[in-house]
Amino acid sequence: SSVIQSSQPVTTIGIKNNPNRRCLSELSRGTDLLADSLAFGDKRKIILEGYATSGFDVRGMVDFSSSSSSSNNNNTNRNNKLEENSPVDKSGEVHVNSSIIAFPHSCFLWRPTCAKEVTLESLAIIGLYQPSLEYLFIGCDAALPPRELNKIKRDMKERGVVVDQMDVMNAMGTFNVLNGEDRRVAVALVLSA
Repeated sequence: SSVIQSSQPVTTIGIKNNPNRRCLSELSRGTDLLADSLAFGDKRKIILEGYATSGFDVRGMVDFSSSSSSSNNNNTNRNNKLEENSPVDKSGEVHVNSSIIAFPHSCFLWRPTCAKEVTLESLAIIGLYQPSLEYLFIGCDAALPPRELNKIKRDMKERGVVVDQMDVMNAMGTFNVLNGEDRRVAVALVLSA
């Protein structure tokens, strides 16, 4: 009987081994695929980390260069704060005490403090953003007035923007996922007074 030798290793399912290929079985517990996708690209992305009655935790608003971080290595603080009373930590996370409108690479303070104050006029910045958006999520724990919401949806539909209202936590999560997929998305989050 003769033995056939092959120079190429073959797996049990018949696919050649590829050292650069990452199999799903190699993903360990706790692998954060969203963080990987949000970190990808030449521009930092906005990540909405948390929400409390005092405001929103937004990561990606502050960028620290490597030169400034290397000079401060000897003076690192236990809680990683830049200053004792600073709302910014080294990761670039900022606690914002206001309603906000977030875009893929920027975040702005927003005036509304309740559902009745969310109007087409208060969302005017959406029309200025370039490139134009695909999705706008309005995060508010109270329902928007139906007439105003329909007016917003009609106007945004003419611009090619899909609008959906949901509670604050779901709006934040949906924004993070779509932003991680490099979609043209914005979220308007109302911090109730």
